[in-house]
Amino acid sequence: MNALVLVFFSLVLQALLSGLLPDRVSPPDLWFLLAVVLASRQNPYAGLATAFGLGLLQDLSSAGYLGFHALGLTTAAYAFYGLRGWLHWEEPAARMVVLALAFLAKWGGFLILVYWMRYTTLPASTWVQVFAPELVLTLLVAPFYLRLAEALLGPGEEAYA
Repeated sequence: MNALVLVFFSLVLQALLSGLLPDRVSPPDLWFLLAVVLASRQNPYAGLATAFGLGLLQDLSSAGYLGFHALGLTTAAYAFYGLRGWLHWEEPAARMVVLALAFLAKWGGFLILVYWMRYTTLPASTWVQVFAPELVLTLLVAPFYLRLAEALLGPGEEAYA
């Protein structure tokens, strides 16, 4: 039940931030943070499926290409599981490194899909207006979001580390 509260809160806050920030500034990616938080509390099979489902929900809610964000969030969750074996998720500095690298993996998944769809490479304006602000704002919001998630869901399970 608390996970549903976190999902609802994340979606409402994402919509609010998207509307309040100027058009040239990309909001923090709360979908990404939600996928990582839920993946951190599940085994890899369920976590990857959850990330894929959240990505499909994001694609459906934004009328984008179906599967685009699903691949990105699944790639981020996959990177999270790989990085969690090397870095301790309980350490605050390690959390930021894991989140930053998982965020890069998400964008790597986007680039693979863009290449596979035979589009040209992403223009520089995408990197300046979308990638950089989204990364910075996501990492700035992450400590507060992770504390909220821990308050709602309890401490993370270490059985799957």
